[in-house]
Amino acid sequence: MLWLVACMLLPPALQRLVILSCLGSLAACRDPRPPSSESKACEGTNLLPSPDDLAARGPWPVGVRTLVVGAVRVEVWYPARPGSERGGVPVQYDPRDSMPASEAAKIPDAAAALLACDCVRDLPVDTTHGPYPVILFLHGAASFRFQSAFLATHWASRGFVTIAPDLPGVGLRAILGGEPTGFPLSVPSDVLAAIVQRPPSRDPFELLRPHLGARVAVVGHSLGAMLASTLGDRPEIAVRIALAGTLDRSGSGSRLSISGETDGIAPPSRAPDRLADLPSPARAAIVRRAGHLAFTDLCLLGADRGGSLAIARAHGVNIPEMIATIATDGCRATDAPFATTAPAIRALTTGALEETLRCDPAKATAIHALGDRADVELLEQLTPPP
Repeated sequence: MLWLVACMLLPPALQRLVILSCLGSLAACRDPRPPSSESKACEGTNLLPSPDDLAARGPWPVGVRTLVVGAVRVEVWYPARPGSERGGVPVQYDPRDSMPASEAAKIPDAAAALLACDCVRDLPVDTTHGPYPVILFLHGAASFRFQSAFLATHWASRGFVTIAPDLPGVGLRAILGGEPTGFPLSVPSDVLAAIVQRPPSRDPFELLRPHLGARVAVVGHSLGAMLASTLGDRPEIAVRIALAGTLDRSGSGSRLSISGETDGIAPPSRAPDRLADLPSPARAAIVRRAGHLAFTDLCLLGADRGGSLAIARAHGVNIPEMIATIATDGCRATDAPFATTAPAIRALTTGALEETLRCDPAKATAIHALGDRADVELLEQLTPPP
């Protein structure tokens, strides 16, 4: 289980907190109840229409900026002005930037595995539309802020601003010995505070501030889902999504958890009552043959050379065995390939986001229909608990 791996990486006092925050499991089975047909629209919002296919990219090109909130680097993907991407160079992220310098230096440029992003740095924001709802994304253990660029850019292309901080103490740099390990309890709340309210001093989101919507979704992968639970009952949080992690039961708002059928780090649960006491709408899904890293781009890194783990080890990077287990779950030959699992993950998350943050009740029907697919099991709780 991931919580046990996380505990092994943290001091004893923090281990107890992680254990308490991680109790619970995911659920997923099919509920035949039809979705609500209530209709409404977000007032004061002007957004381009997105394709009915929730897995299809939206109408905006995606810009990206790297900012600093306090002492934490954050990546921001946003809807850019249509046409501004022409002639731009798509970003390629280098995971060596998230490693201790001494370890990163062991991997020469010619051997580096880069993460391709369908985004262009520093494009102008589309100021003719908006405001854009915000997604706070929290990465998993031994990882980094851009681990799930395929999701961040997908959401941004459909009219969301996605903000992903590095999580000090549990990220790749900490696990490889480049900084002290420790649970970064304050980071999610600090970044969220900077998103929803202009800081009294320098505003890291100054260029985007006029275009940020008032409501926020929090999405966490694995250990990031555990960290999301520390945010508690914040009224600006309208959607909470756990990827390969536990459902957060605090506060109000829409809920979605997605797990992978073959995930050995955070195995899925099919307990049918797991959503019974959650606010409506609440959903849980299992993606067939998806492993722990199906919710990231990490299985694509160096896939033609045995994967990023094999590349790092071939060049003498010291990888703890417990991290090697995480680094391969979802990338095995028995797991479904990224091209197979990514569409379902894009569709499920996008549906939950647009249903609430774009005030689009038709998305409830679209999400419900995903449960008819062979690659998805779906449980829905669409009426308030008694």
